[in-house]
Amino acid sequence: MAVYLFDQIETFTDDLYDQSLALLPAERQQKAAAYRQKIDRKLSVLAYVLLNYGLKREYGITEKIEFSYCPKGKPLLTHYPQLHFNLSHCQNGVICAIHRSAVGVDIERVEVYDADLARHVCHARELKLISESDNKALAFAKIWTKKESLLKKTGEGLVDDLKKMDTIDSEAIVLVDPAEAYVFSIAGMSFAELGLRPISGLVSSLEFSHY
Repeated sequence: MAVYLFDQIETFTDDLYDQSLALLPAERQQKAAAYRQKIDRKLSVLAYVLLNYGLKREYGITEKIEFSYCPKGKPLLTHYPQLHFNLSHCQNGVICAIHRSAVGVDIERVEVYDADLARHVCHARELKLISESDNKALAFAKIWTKKESLLKKTGEGLVDDLKKMDTIDSEAIVLVDPAEAYVFSIAGMSFAELGLRPISGLVSSLEFSHY
């Protein structure tokens, strides 16, 4: 079980992107190509690279990954149903969690605080916590990523009424970038299980050429 984090997006050059894209299954290539912005296509490919890297490092899995999907669309590893994973990305980074039980992750850039949005999606206790914070943008980002990670763990995705969901005492773990540029949350792992693996140097896509 481990969480892999990569936040040096600028080092993922166009050449590395092209090499990595060519190694992806057709389904994943189509998913990446569906994004309109180049940065989003890169982030989608990077997420798959991290998943392959993590499966190789943690479990010695080197073959090309095949996906199945639960009824609500959460991807599963077809040939390794005992392993669970979840991916997320934002403009600041990509995160991948791999575990032996259900897990959800979300990473978000810390944006300008939007009070109207907060009132629309936050529980009363969450709004109180934000109102008492000296950094409302960061407080909201923490709450939002907790909601997403918890819903992604169960495979529900975003629900209609997020205000009913109180995350303050939830199981979700929140970690903050030292520069407070982004936040990520993990649901389904304890701190003891977390095993965070920041990737300080880009993993060459050539490592996956035999998958």
